[in-house]
Amino acid sequence: MAAGDLARSREIYVAFAFAAADLLLEVDESGRITFAVGAAMALTSKPARALTDLQLANLFIPQDNERVDRALVRMDEGERVRHLLLHTPGDQARQPKPVALAGYRHPDQPGARLIALTHAASLEVPDENRNPVSRLLGREDFSALARRMMDEGSMGGDPDQSYQLTMVEVPHVEQVRAAVGTVKADEFVAELGERLKAASVGGDAAAELGEGRFGIIHSPLVSAGAIENAVTDLVKAFLPDDKVEPIQAMTLALDAAGISSEEATNALLYSLNRFAQGESISLDSMARDVRTSLSDTVGQIRQIKETIDHGRFELVFQPIIDLWTDVVHHFECLVRFPGQASPFETVTFAENVGIVGTLDMAILHRAINFMRSPQGHHEALRFAVNLSGRSLSHAPTARRLLDVVASCADLKGRLLFELTESAEVDDLPSVNGVLQTLRRQGFPVCLDDFGAGSAAFHYLRALQVDHVKIDGSYIKDITDESAAMPFLRSIAALCGELKVGTIAEYVETPKTVALLRLLKVRFGQGYMFSKPMQPAHDDSAPTKGWAINNLVWHNGLLVYRPPAPKKDPAKTNGGTG
Repeated sequence: MAAGDLARSREIYVAFAFAAADLLLEVDESGRITFAVGAAMALTSKPARALTDLQLANLFIPQDNERVDRALVRMDEGERVRHLLLHTPGDQARQPKPVALAGYRHPDQPGARLIALTHAASLEVPDENRNPVSRLLGREDFSALARRMMDEGSMGGDPDQSYQLTMVEVPHVEQVRAAVGTVKADEFVAELGERLKAASVGGDAAAELGEGRFGIIHSPLVSAGAIENAVTDLVKAFLPDDKVEPIQAMTLALDAAGISSEEATNALLYSLNRFAQGESISLDSMARDVRTSLSDTVGQIRQIKETIDHGRFELVFQPIIDLWTDVVHHFECLVRFPGQASPFETVTFAENVGIVGTLDMAILHRAINFMRSPQGHHEALRFAVNLSGRSLSHAPTARRLLDVVASCADLKGRLLFELTESAEVDDLPSVNGVLQTLRRQGFPVCLDDFGAGSAAFHYLRALQVDHVKIDGSYIKDITDESAAMPFLRSIAALCGELKVGTIAEYVETPKTVALLRLLKVRFGQGYMFSKPMQPAHDDSAPTKGWAINNLVWHNGLLVYRPPAPKKDPAKTNGGTG
Protein backbone atom coordinates (compact mmCIF):
# COMPACT_ATOMS: atom_id res chain seq x y z
CA MET A 1 0.00 0.00 0.00
CA ALA A 2 1.41 3.40 -0.98
CA ALA A 3 2.11 6.02 1.67
CA GLY A 4 -0.58 8.26 0.20
CA ASP A 5 -3.10 5.46 0.50
CA LEU A 6 -2.15 4.94 4.11
CA ALA A 7 -2.67 8.61 4.89
CA ARG A 8 -5.96 8.58 3.00
CA SER A 9 -7.18 5.51 4.88
CA ARG A 10 -6.41 7.14 8.22
CA GLU A 11 -8.43 10.20 7.30
CA ILE A 12 -11.39 8.59 5.56
CA TYR A 13 -11.80 5.58 7.80
CA VAL A 14 -11.14 7.10 11.21
CA ALA A 15 -14.79 6.40 12.08
CA PHE A 16 -14.17 2.68 11.45
CA ALA A 17 -10.93 2.50 13.42
CA PHE A 18 -12.65 0.86 16.35
CA ALA A 19 -15.51 -0.85 14.53
CA ALA A 20 -14.07 -4.40 14.26
CA ALA A 21 -14.09 -4.23 10.46
CA ASP A 22 -12.16 -6.85 8.55
CA LEU A 23 -12.42 -5.11 5.19
CA LEU A 24 -13.24 -1.48 4.43
CA LEU A 25 -14.44 -0.37 0.99
CA GLU A 26 -15.29 2.82 -0.83
CA VAL A 27 -17.97 2.26 -3.49
CA ASP A 28 -18.92 4.85 -6.11
CA GLU A 29 -22.42 5.66 -7.40
CA SER A 30 -22.22 2.90 -10.04
CA GLY A 31 -21.48 0.24 -7.42
CA ARG A 32 -17.80 0.04 -8.37
CA ILE A 33 -15.19 -0.43 -5.64
CA THR A 34 -12.74 2.49 -5.77
CA PHE A 35 -10.73 1.76 -2.63
CA ALA A 36 -10.18 -1.31 -0.42
CA VAL A 37 -8.10 -1.95 2.66
CA GLY A 38 -8.04 -4.74 5.24
CA ALA A 39 -8.03 -8.52 5.53
CA ALA A 40 -9.60 -9.17 2.16
CA MET A 41 -8.17 -12.66 1.60
CA ALA A 42 -9.99 -14.10 4.57
CA LEU A 43 -13.36 -12.84 3.34
CA THR A 44 -13.16 -12.75 -0.44
CA SER A 45 -10.18 -15.02 -1.30
CA LYS A 46 -8.71 -12.02 -3.14
CA PRO A 47 -6.11 -9.48 -1.98
CA ALA A 48 -7.42 -6.00 -1.24
CA ARG A 49 -5.55 -4.48 -4.19
CA ALA A 50 -7.40 -6.84 -6.58
CA LEU A 51 -10.81 -5.56 -5.49
CA THR A 52 -10.43 -2.09 -6.96
CA ASP A 53 -12.65 -1.59 -10.05
CA LEU A 54 -14.77 -4.65 -9.28
CA GLN A 55 -18.49 -4.26 -8.79
CA LEU A 56 -19.43 -4.62 -5.13
CA ALA A 57 -22.10 -7.19 -6.02
CA ASN A 58 -19.42 -9.42 -7.57
CA LEU A 59 -17.97 -10.08 -4.14
CA PHE A 60 -21.07 -12.04 -3.17
CA ILE A 61 -23.01 -15.03 -4.45
CA PRO A 62 -25.62 -14.20 -7.16
CA GLN A 63 -28.50 -14.89 -4.78
CA ASP A 64 -27.39 -11.87 -2.69
CA ASN A 65 -27.26 -9.35 -5.55
CA GLU A 66 -30.73 -7.94 -5.02
CA ARG A 67 -30.10 -7.44 -1.30
CA VAL A 68 -26.82 -5.64 -2.07
CA ASP A 69 -28.59 -3.30 -4.49
CA ARG A 70 -31.28 -2.48 -1.93
CA ALA A 71 -28.64 -1.80 0.71
CA LEU A 72 -26.87 0.70 -1.55
CA VAL A 73 -30.19 2.50 -2.20
CA ARG A 74 -30.82 2.74 1.53
CA MET A 75 -27.35 4.25 2.04
CA ASP A 76 -28.00 6.78 -0.73
CA GLU A 77 -31.17 7.81 1.10
CA GLY A 78 -29.14 8.61 4.21
CA GLU A 79 -29.87 5.41 6.14
CA ARG A 80 -27.12 3.60 8.00
CA VAL A 81 -27.15 -0.11 7.09
CA ARG A 82 -26.12 -2.42 9.93
CA HIS A 83 -25.24 -6.11 9.92
CA LEU A 84 -26.70 -7.18 6.58
CA LEU A 85 -25.99 -10.91 6.27
CA LEU A 86 -24.47 -11.85 2.88
CA HIS A 87 -22.25 -14.63 1.52
CA THR A 88 -18.95 -14.51 -0.36
CA PRO A 89 -18.36 -17.43 -2.75
CA GLY A 90 -15.29 -18.75 -0.90
CA ASP A 91 -13.16 -21.01 -3.10
CA GLN A 92 -13.22 -24.50 -4.59
CA ALA A 93 -12.52 -26.12 -1.21
CA ARG A 94 -14.95 -24.10 0.89
CA GLN A 95 -18.65 -23.40 1.01
CA PRO A 96 -19.95 -19.79 0.65
CA LYS A 97 -18.77 -17.80 3.63
CA PRO A 98 -21.19 -15.70 5.74
CA VAL A 99 -20.17 -12.06 6.11
CA ALA A 100 -21.86 -9.01 7.57
CA LEU A 101 -22.08 -5.74 5.62
CA ALA A 102 -22.46 -2.33 7.22
CA GLY A 103 -22.26 1.06 5.55
CA TYR A 104 -23.51 4.58 5.03
CA ARG A 105 -23.35 7.47 2.60
CA HIS A 106 -19.91 9.04 2.15
CA PRO A 107 -19.85 12.33 4.10
CA ASP A 108 -17.62 14.14 1.59
CA GLN A 109 -18.08 12.56 -1.84
CA PRO A 110 -21.55 12.74 -3.43
CA GLY A 111 -22.81 9.37 -4.64
CA ALA A 112 -20.10 7.37 -2.85
CA ARG A 113 -20.59 4.97 0.05
CA LEU A 114 -18.34 3.71 2.86
CA ILE A 115 -18.78 -0.01 3.53
CA ALA A 116 -17.38 -2.38 6.13
CA LEU A 117 -17.36 -6.18 5.86
CA THR A 118 -16.80 -8.46 8.84
CA HIS A 119 -17.03 -12.15 9.64
CA ALA A 120 -20.65 -12.91 10.43
CA ALA A 121 -20.13 -16.28 12.08
CA SER A 122 -18.20 -15.96 15.31
CA LEU A 123 -17.15 -18.92 17.40
CA GLU A 124 -20.18 -20.43 19.09
CA VAL A 125 -19.20 -20.77 22.71
CA PRO A 126 -21.49 -21.98 25.52
CA ASP A 127 -22.30 -19.30 28.07
CA GLU A 128 -20.66 -21.30 30.83
CA ASN A 129 -17.33 -21.08 28.96
CA ARG A 130 -17.35 -17.27 29.06
CA ASN A 131 -16.32 -15.04 31.89
CA PRO A 132 -19.64 -14.32 33.62
CA VAL A 133 -18.89 -10.60 34.01
CA SER A 134 -16.79 -9.57 31.01
CA ARG A 135 -18.40 -12.13 28.63
CA LEU A 136 -14.94 -12.70 27.17
CA LEU A 137 -13.71 -16.03 25.83
CA GLY A 138 -11.41 -18.28 27.81
CA ARG A 139 -7.96 -19.21 26.60
CA GLU A 140 -8.93 -22.53 24.99
CA ASP A 141 -11.85 -21.11 22.99
CA PHE A 142 -9.73 -18.13 22.02
CA SER A 143 -6.97 -20.45 20.77
CA ALA A 144 -9.50 -22.40 18.70
CA LEU A 145 -10.80 -19.17 17.20
CA ALA A 146 -7.26 -17.98 16.47
CA ARG A 147 -6.55 -21.20 14.60
CA ARG A 148 -9.71 -20.81 12.53
CA MET A 149 -9.18 -17.15 11.71
CA MET A 150 -5.53 -17.58 10.78
CA ASP A 151 -6.38 -20.57 8.64
CA GLU A 152 -8.92 -18.58 6.63
CA GLY A 153 -6.32 -16.83 4.58
CA SER A 154 -4.92 -14.03 6.65
CA MET A 155 -1.46 -15.52 7.00
CA GLY A 156 1.21 -16.00 4.39
CA GLY A 157 0.07 -13.20 2.12
CA ASP A 158 0.24 -9.41 2.13
CA PRO A 159 1.15 -8.26 5.69
CA ASP A 160 -1.27 -5.36 5.26
CA GLN A 161 -4.11 -7.92 5.10
CA SER A 162 -3.04 -10.20 7.93
CA TYR A 163 -4.98 -10.50 11.13
CA GLN A 164 -3.11 -9.37 14.19
CA LEU A 165 -3.17 -10.49 17.78
CA THR A 166 -2.78 -7.80 20.41
CA MET A 167 -1.99 -8.58 24.02
CA VAL A 168 -3.16 -6.04 26.59
CA GLU A 169 -2.12 -5.84 30.23
CA VAL A 170 -4.71 -4.12 32.45
CA PRO A 171 -3.52 -4.30 36.09
CA HIS A 172 -6.28 -2.01 37.39
CA VAL A 173 -9.17 -4.28 38.39
CA GLU A 174 -8.09 -4.54 42.03
CA GLN A 175 -7.34 -0.82 42.07
CA VAL A 176 -10.90 -0.09 40.88
CA ARG A 177 -12.37 -2.55 43.38
CA ALA A 178 -10.48 -0.91 46.26
CA ALA A 179 -11.55 2.57 45.17
CA VAL A 180 -15.23 2.12 44.28
CA GLY A 181 -16.28 -1.31 45.56
CA THR A 182 -17.15 -4.69 44.12
CA VAL A 183 -20.28 -3.65 42.21
CA LYS A 184 -18.49 -0.83 40.38
CA ALA A 185 -15.54 -3.13 39.73
CA ASP A 186 -17.89 -5.55 37.97
CA GLU A 187 -19.20 -2.67 35.87
CA PHE A 188 -15.60 -1.83 34.96
CA VAL A 189 -14.86 -5.43 33.94
CA ALA A 190 -18.08 -5.65 31.90
CA GLU A 191 -17.32 -2.43 30.03
CA LEU A 192 -13.73 -3.52 29.50
CA GLY A 193 -15.02 -6.70 27.88
CA GLU A 194 -17.33 -4.70 25.61
CA ARG A 195 -14.52 -2.42 24.47
CA LEU A 196 -12.14 -5.27 23.75
CA LYS A 197 -14.81 -7.20 21.86
CA ALA A 198 -15.71 -4.09 19.85
CA ALA A 199 -12.14 -3.92 18.58
CA SER A 200 -12.05 -7.57 17.58
CA VAL A 201 -12.88 -9.54 14.45
CA GLY A 202 -16.61 -10.16 14.29
CA GLY A 203 -17.06 -8.46 17.66
CA ASP A 204 -16.30 -11.64 19.62
CA ALA A 205 -12.61 -12.43 19.20
CA ALA A 206 -11.38 -11.21 22.58
CA ALA A 207 -10.38 -13.25 25.62
CA GLU A 208 -9.03 -13.14 29.14
CA LEU A 209 -5.76 -15.07 28.98
CA GLY A 210 -4.55 -14.60 32.52
CA GLU A 211 -4.74 -12.33 35.52
CA GLY A 212 -5.07 -8.83 34.03
CA ARG A 213 -3.99 -10.04 30.59
CA PHE A 214 -6.22 -10.04 27.55
CA GLY A 215 -5.96 -11.02 23.90
CA ILE A 216 -7.73 -9.57 20.87
CA ILE A 217 -7.67 -10.82 17.28
CA HIS A 218 -8.35 -7.91 14.97
CA SER A 219 -7.88 -6.59 11.48
CA PRO A 220 -4.82 -4.47 10.62
CA LEU A 221 -7.07 -1.41 10.65
CA VAL A 222 -7.27 -1.50 14.43
CA SER A 223 -4.04 -0.37 16.05
CA ALA A 224 -2.65 -1.29 19.44
CA GLY A 225 -2.62 2.43 20.18
CA ALA A 226 -6.36 2.68 19.59
CA ILE A 227 -6.96 -0.22 21.96
CA GLU A 228 -4.67 1.33 24.58
CA ASN A 229 -6.54 4.65 24.34
CA ALA A 230 -9.96 3.05 24.67
CA VAL A 231 -8.94 1.09 27.78
CA THR A 232 -7.13 4.09 29.27
CA ASP A 233 -10.25 6.25 28.89
CA LEU A 234 -12.24 3.56 30.70
CA VAL A 235 -9.77 3.36 33.59
CA LYS A 236 -9.74 7.14 33.98
CA ALA A 237 -13.54 7.21 34.05
CA PHE A 238 -13.55 4.87 37.07
CA LEU A 239 -10.42 6.29 38.73
CA PRO A 240 -10.50 10.01 37.89
CA ASP A 241 -8.44 11.09 40.88
CA ASP A 242 -5.98 8.23 41.17
CA LYS A 243 -2.56 7.90 39.67
CA VAL A 244 -3.07 5.31 36.96
CA GLU A 245 -0.39 3.10 35.51
CA PRO A 246 -0.28 3.35 31.72
CA ILE A 247 -2.02 0.65 29.73
CA GLN A 248 0.42 -1.49 27.76
CA ALA A 249 -0.38 -3.33 24.58
CA MET A 250 1.70 -5.21 22.05
CA THR A 251 0.76 -6.59 18.66
CA LEU A 252 2.17 -9.80 17.21
CA ALA A 253 2.38 -10.38 13.49
CA LEU A 254 3.77 -13.53 11.95
CA ASP A 255 6.19 -13.65 9.06
CA ALA A 256 4.73 -16.82 7.61
CA ALA A 257 6.78 -17.00 4.43
CA GLY A 258 7.68 -20.61 3.73
CA ILE A 259 5.21 -22.18 6.17
CA SER A 260 1.49 -22.88 6.02
CA SER A 261 -1.19 -20.85 7.77
CA GLU A 262 -1.75 -23.75 10.19
CA GLU A 263 1.93 -23.88 11.05
CA ALA A 264 2.05 -20.10 11.44
CA THR A 265 -0.90 -20.21 13.83
CA ASN A 266 0.66 -23.04 15.80
CA ALA A 267 3.87 -21.04 16.10
CA LEU A 268 1.94 -18.08 17.46
CA LEU A 269 -0.02 -20.14 19.98
CA TYR A 270 3.09 -22.07 20.98
CA SER A 271 4.90 -18.83 21.80
CA LEU A 272 1.93 -17.36 23.69
CA ASN A 273 1.47 -20.54 25.68
CA ARG A 274 5.11 -20.50 26.68
CA PHE A 275 4.61 -17.00 28.00
CA ALA A 276 1.34 -17.91 29.74
CA GLN A 277 3.01 -20.79 31.55
CA GLY A 278 5.89 -18.64 32.80
CA GLU A 279 6.24 -16.35 35.77
CA SER A 280 4.61 -12.94 35.91
CA ILE A 281 6.65 -10.38 33.98
CA SER A 282 5.98 -6.99 32.48
CA LEU A 283 4.41 -6.65 29.06
CA ASP A 284 7.51 -4.81 27.85
CA SER A 285 9.70 -7.80 28.61
CA MET A 286 6.96 -10.09 27.30
CA ALA A 287 7.00 -8.19 24.03
CA ARG A 288 10.70 -8.75 23.68
CA ASP A 289 10.52 -12.36 24.82
CA VAL A 290 7.49 -13.33 22.74
CA ARG A 291 8.70 -11.57 19.60
CA THR A 292 12.07 -13.25 19.99
CA SER A 293 10.38 -16.56 20.76
CA LEU A 294 8.01 -16.17 17.83
CA SER A 295 10.86 -15.36 15.48
CA ASP A 296 12.83 -18.31 16.82
CA THR A 297 9.78 -20.57 16.54
CA VAL A 298 9.09 -19.68 12.92
CA GLY A 299 12.79 -20.00 12.17
CA GLN A 300 12.91 -23.42 13.81
CA ILE A 301 9.85 -24.56 11.85
CA ARG A 302 11.55 -23.54 8.62
CA GLN A 303 14.77 -25.27 9.66
CA ILE A 304 13.00 -28.53 10.47
CA LYS A 305 10.99 -28.43 7.25
CA GLU A 306 14.16 -27.80 5.27
CA THR A 307 15.85 -30.71 7.06
CA ILE A 308 12.90 -32.95 6.14
CA ASP A 309 12.62 -31.70 2.56
CA HIS A 310 16.31 -32.29 1.91
CA GLY A 311 16.42 -35.58 3.78
CA ARG A 312 19.09 -34.35 6.20
CA PHE A 313 18.45 -36.95 8.87
CA GLU A 314 19.61 -40.48 9.49
CA LEU A 315 17.97 -43.64 10.79
CA VAL A 316 19.64 -45.80 13.41
CA PHE A 317 18.33 -49.11 14.66
CA GLN A 318 18.09 -50.58 18.15
CA PRO A 319 17.23 -54.29 18.52
CA ILE A 320 14.34 -55.64 20.59
CA ILE A 321 15.34 -59.07 21.90
CA ASP A 322 13.15 -62.05 22.77
CA LEU A 323 14.23 -62.64 26.39
CA TRP A 324 13.31 -66.33 26.17
CA THR A 325 15.17 -67.21 22.95
CA ASP A 326 17.66 -64.31 22.48
CA VAL A 327 16.36 -63.88 18.92
CA VAL A 328 16.03 -60.33 17.58
CA HIS A 329 12.29 -59.77 17.28
CA HIS A 330 12.60 -56.43 15.47
CA PHE A 331 14.53 -53.16 15.35
CA GLU A 332 13.14 -49.80 16.36
CA CYS A 333 13.89 -47.10 13.77
CA LEU A 334 15.21 -44.01 15.55
CA VAL A 335 15.82 -40.67 13.87
CA ARG A 336 18.99 -38.63 14.30
CA PHE A 337 19.47 -35.02 13.20
CA PRO A 338 22.79 -33.37 12.34
CA GLY A 339 24.56 -31.94 15.38
CA GLN A 340 22.04 -33.32 17.90
CA ALA A 341 22.78 -36.09 20.38
CA SER A 342 19.06 -36.72 20.96
CA PRO A 343 16.05 -36.04 18.73
CA PHE A 344 13.66 -35.61 21.69
CA GLU A 345 13.49 -31.81 21.70
CA THR A 346 13.08 -31.58 17.93
CA VAL A 347 10.31 -34.20 17.83
CA THR A 348 8.49 -32.61 20.78
CA PHE A 349 8.75 -29.19 19.16
CA ALA A 350 7.40 -30.62 15.89
CA GLU A 351 4.41 -32.00 17.81
CA ASN A 352 3.73 -28.68 19.52
CA VAL A 353 3.74 -26.64 16.31
CA GLY A 354 1.82 -29.13 14.20
CA ILE A 355 4.49 -30.39 11.79
CA VAL A 356 5.16 -33.79 13.36
CA GLY A 357 2.98 -35.46 10.70
CA THR A 358 5.37 -34.27 8.00
CA LEU A 359 8.31 -35.57 10.02
CA ASP A 360 6.64 -38.92 10.72
CA MET A 361 5.83 -39.46 7.06
CA ALA A 362 9.39 -38.59 5.99
CA ILE A 363 10.80 -41.13 8.48
CA LEU A 364 8.30 -43.76 7.31
CA HIS A 365 9.28 -43.30 3.66
CA ARG A 366 12.97 -43.55 4.59
CA ALA A 367 12.32 -46.74 6.60
CA ILE A 368 10.29 -48.33 3.79
CA ASN A 369 13.01 -47.61 1.26
CA PHE A 370 15.59 -49.09 3.62
CA MET A 371 13.54 -52.24 4.17
CA ARG A 372 13.44 -52.75 0.41
CA SER A 373 17.17 -52.15 0.01
CA PRO A 374 19.70 -55.02 0.01
CA GLN A 375 20.68 -54.27 3.62
CA GLY A 376 17.13 -54.30 4.95
CA HIS A 377 15.54 -56.95 2.75
CA HIS A 378 15.42 -60.17 4.76
CA GLU A 379 12.45 -62.00 6.24
CA ALA A 380 14.10 -62.04 9.68
CA LEU A 381 14.59 -58.26 9.71
CA ARG A 382 11.55 -56.44 11.06
CA PHE A 383 11.41 -52.71 11.79
CA ALA A 384 9.15 -50.51 13.92
CA VAL A 385 8.49 -46.89 12.93
CA ASN A 386 7.32 -44.35 15.50
CA LEU A 387 4.09 -42.42 14.91
CA SER A 388 3.04 -39.48 17.05
CA GLY A 389 -0.46 -39.56 18.46
CA ARG A 390 -0.94 -36.12 16.94
CA SER A 391 -0.13 -37.48 13.49
CA LEU A 392 -2.85 -40.10 13.80
CA SER A 393 -5.27 -37.51 15.22
CA HIS A 394 -4.73 -35.31 12.15
CA ALA A 395 -7.08 -36.66 9.49
CA PRO A 396 -5.02 -35.62 6.40
CA THR A 397 -1.87 -37.21 7.86
CA ALA A 398 -3.76 -40.37 8.82
CA ARG A 399 -5.09 -40.65 5.24
CA ARG A 400 -1.58 -40.23 3.84
CA LEU A 401 -0.32 -42.91 6.19
CA LEU A 402 -2.98 -45.42 5.16
CA ASP A 403 -2.38 -44.64 1.47
CA VAL A 404 1.33 -45.37 1.90
CA VAL A 405 0.77 -48.55 3.88
CA ALA A 406 -1.72 -49.80 1.27
CA SER A 407 1.20 -49.99 -1.18
CA CYS A 408 3.39 -51.98 1.23
CA ALA A 409 1.92 -55.48 0.93
CA ASP A 410 5.48 -56.76 0.41
CA LEU A 411 6.37 -55.58 3.92
CA LYS A 412 3.45 -57.24 5.68
CA GLY A 413 4.60 -58.71 8.99
CA ARG A 414 7.98 -56.97 8.77
CA LEU A 415 6.82 -53.38 9.25
CA LEU A 416 5.52 -52.43 12.70
CA PHE A 417 4.36 -49.14 14.19
CA GLU A 418 4.89 -47.62 17.62
CA LEU A 419 2.40 -45.04 18.88
CA THR A 420 4.37 -42.55 20.95
CA GLU A 421 2.80 -40.89 23.97
CA SER A 422 4.92 -37.73 24.15
CA ALA A 423 1.85 -35.78 22.97
CA GLU A 424 -1.53 -36.59 24.45
CA VAL A 425 -4.10 -37.99 22.04
CA ASP A 426 -7.50 -36.31 22.18
CA ASP A 427 -9.58 -38.34 19.73
CA LEU A 428 -8.83 -41.90 20.79
CA PRO A 429 -11.69 -43.52 18.80
CA SER A 430 -10.38 -42.03 15.53
CA VAL A 431 -6.82 -43.04 16.34
CA ASN A 432 -7.97 -46.55 17.20
CA GLY A 433 -9.71 -46.75 13.84
CA VAL A 434 -6.42 -46.02 12.07
CA LEU A 435 -4.55 -48.54 14.22
CA GLN A 436 -7.07 -51.29 13.49
CA THR A 437 -6.77 -50.64 9.76
CA LEU A 438 -3.00 -51.08 10.06
CA ARG A 439 -3.40 -54.28 12.06
CA ARG A 440 -5.96 -55.76 9.63
CA GLN A 441 -3.51 -55.17 6.80
CA GLY A 442 -0.79 -57.13 8.62
CA PHE A 443 1.18 -54.37 10.37
CA PRO A 444 1.42 -54.91 14.15
CA VAL A 445 1.12 -51.93 16.50
CA CYS A 446 2.92 -51.17 19.76
CA LEU A 447 1.97 -48.60 22.42
CA ASP A 448 5.21 -46.86 23.41
CA ASP A 449 6.28 -45.56 26.85
CA PHE A 450 3.43 -47.28 28.66
CA GLY A 451 3.10 -46.08 32.25
CA ALA A 452 4.93 -42.77 31.68
CA GLY A 453 1.78 -40.65 31.34
CA SER A 454 -1.39 -40.36 33.36
CA ALA A 455 -3.46 -41.58 30.40
CA ALA A 456 -1.56 -44.85 29.91
CA PHE A 457 -4.22 -47.26 31.22
CA HIS A 458 -6.91 -45.18 29.52
CA TYR A 459 -5.00 -45.65 26.26
CA LEU A 460 -4.74 -49.39 26.71
CA ARG A 461 -8.49 -49.59 27.26
CA ALA A 462 -9.28 -47.43 24.19
CA LEU A 463 -6.63 -48.70 21.77
CA GLN A 464 -6.27 -52.30 20.64
CA VAL A 465 -2.57 -53.02 20.16
CA ASP A 466 -0.28 -56.02 19.78
CA HIS A 467 2.50 -54.91 22.13
CA VAL A 468 3.05 -52.52 25.00
CA LYS A 469 6.48 -51.04 25.60
CA ILE A 470 6.90 -50.49 29.33
CA ASP A 471 8.49 -47.15 30.13
CA GLY A 472 12.13 -47.39 31.17
CA SER A 473 11.51 -45.62 34.48
CA TYR A 474 10.01 -48.89 35.77
CA ILE A 475 12.92 -50.97 34.51
CA LYS A 476 16.09 -49.04 35.19
CA ASP A 477 17.88 -50.14 38.40
CA ILE A 478 14.96 -52.43 39.32
CA THR A 479 15.44 -54.95 42.14
CA ASP A 480 13.15 -57.29 44.09
CA GLU A 481 12.77 -54.63 46.78
CA SER A 482 12.42 -51.52 44.56
CA ALA A 483 9.28 -49.38 44.76
CA ALA A 484 8.69 -49.85 41.02
CA MET A 485 8.37 -53.64 41.33
CA PRO A 486 4.63 -53.75 42.29
CA PHE A 487 3.77 -51.44 39.38
CA LEU A 488 5.83 -53.49 36.95
CA ARG A 489 4.22 -56.69 38.22
CA SER A 490 0.74 -55.18 37.74
CA ILE A 491 1.50 -53.96 34.23
CA ALA A 492 2.88 -57.35 33.20
CA ALA A 493 -0.13 -59.17 34.68
CA LEU A 494 -2.64 -56.83 33.02
CA CYS A 495 -0.99 -57.21 29.61
CA GLY A 496 -0.92 -60.97 30.12
CA GLU A 497 -4.66 -61.05 30.74
CA LEU A 498 -5.26 -58.86 27.68
CA LYS A 499 -2.97 -61.09 25.59
CA VAL A 500 -0.82 -58.08 24.72
CA GLY A 501 2.92 -58.60 24.32
CA THR A 502 5.28 -56.71 26.63
CA ILE A 503 8.56 -55.00 25.81
CA ALA A 504 10.84 -53.58 28.52
CA GLU A 505 13.03 -50.54 27.89
CA TYR A 506 16.34 -49.71 29.59
CA VAL A 507 17.46 -53.31 29.96
CA GLU A 508 21.08 -52.97 31.00
CA THR A 509 22.05 -55.93 33.22
CA PRO A 510 21.62 -59.72 33.28
CA LYS A 511 19.92 -59.36 36.67
CA THR A 512 17.23 -57.18 35.08
CA VAL A 513 16.70 -59.81 32.39
CA ALA A 514 16.25 -62.49 35.06
CA LEU A 515 13.60 -60.42 36.88
CA LEU A 516 11.76 -59.66 33.64
CA ARG A 517 11.66 -63.37 32.80
CA LEU A 518 10.12 -64.09 36.20
CA LEU A 519 7.45 -61.47 35.49
CA LYS A 520 6.86 -63.03 32.05
CA VAL A 521 7.89 -59.88 30.20
CA ARG A 522 8.73 -61.31 26.78
CA PHE A 523 10.95 -58.74 25.06
CA GLY A 524 13.72 -56.36 26.08
CA GLN A 525 15.47 -53.32 24.61
CA GLY A 526 18.50 -51.57 26.03
CA TYR A 527 22.25 -51.04 26.07
CA MET A 528 22.86 -54.54 27.41
CA PHE A 529 21.98 -55.82 23.97
CA SER A 530 23.06 -52.91 21.76
CA LYS A 531 23.07 -49.17 21.46
CA PRO A 532 21.29 -47.71 18.40
CA MET A 533 23.40 -48.72 15.43
CA GLN A 534 23.65 -49.01 11.69
CA PRO A 535 24.65 -52.27 9.98
CA ALA A 536 28.16 -52.61 8.65
CA HIS A 537 28.52 -52.33 4.88
CA ASP A 538 29.23 -55.56 3.04
CA ASP A 539 28.49 -55.29 -0.68
CA SER A 540 28.98 -59.01 -1.25
CA ALA A 541 26.42 -60.01 1.43
CA PRO A 542 24.60 -56.86 2.65
CA THR A 543 22.52 -58.48 5.39
CA LYS A 544 25.64 -59.93 7.04
CA GLY A 545 26.37 -56.38 8.17
CA TRP A 546 23.87 -56.82 11.01
CA ALA A 547 26.20 -59.29 12.74
CA ILE A 548 27.79 -56.66 14.97
CA ASN A 549 27.41 -55.55 18.62
CA ASN A 550 27.01 -59.14 19.89
CA LEU A 551 24.44 -60.01 17.19
CA VAL A 552 25.09 -63.09 15.05
CA TRP A 553 23.25 -64.90 12.30
CA HIS A 554 22.16 -68.41 13.30
CA ASN A 555 19.90 -70.66 11.21
CA GLY A 556 18.55 -67.68 9.27
CA LEU A 557 17.77 -65.68 12.44
CA LEU A 558 19.60 -62.78 14.02
CA VAL A 559 20.46 -63.74 17.60
CA TYR A 560 21.98 -61.93 20.58
CA ARG A 561 25.07 -63.66 21.95
CA PRO A 562 26.35 -62.16 25.22
CA PRO A 563 30.06 -61.47 25.25
CA ALA A 564 32.24 -64.03 26.98
CA PRO A 565 33.16 -63.02 30.54
CA LYS A 566 36.56 -61.47 30.88
CA LYS A 567 39.17 -63.79 32.31
CA ASP A 568 40.63 -62.97 35.70
CA PRO A 569 44.29 -62.04 35.05
CA ALA A 570 45.29 -63.42 38.46
CA LYS A 571 43.92 -66.86 37.65
CA THR A 572 45.42 -66.77 34.20
CA ASN A 573 48.83 -66.17 35.69
CA GLY A 574 48.54 -68.95 38.22
CA GLY A 575 47.27 -66.72 41.00
CA THR A 576 50.45 -64.67 41.32
CA GLY A 577 50.28 -60.90 41.80
